[in-house]
Amino acid sequence: MNKKWSLLILAVLTSALLLTGCEKRLMFVGSSSGKQIKASYKLLSGTETKTLKLKEGETLLLDYTSKVDKGKLSMKLYDPDHELVKELSTNEAAEEQVEIKKDGKYKLEIVGTGTSGSYKIKYSTEAE
Repeated sequence: MNKKWSLLILAVLTSALLLTGCEKRLMFVGSSSGKQIKASYKLLSGTETKTLKLKEGETLLLDYTSKVDKGKLSMKLYDPDHELVKELSTNEAAEEQVEIKKDGKYKLEIVGTGTSGSYKIKYSTEAE
């Protein structure tokens, strides 16, 4: 009997650990095509990314909007060395210009933590 209880407790703990690390999406409709990434959702707990190939001397133009009904949303741009270049404001619409200082693959990372709402980020580049 004692062995059965131990196995049951172990199974419950293992299930709890596996489920807490999962990404969750409910009523998620999103796309990442062309020069934009967008989504609307009832629940987002997880990460969306878009890789941008950029060259030194270019200016990255970001036109974005987001709506946060609940939870937390973050939108960040990282350089090829995974250093934070720009954090975009949430729950507003704005435009940003980012001077690119090195060639490489930049990552636009959107992270939702129990959030509901939407986001849309359009981007383009200008040469110097």
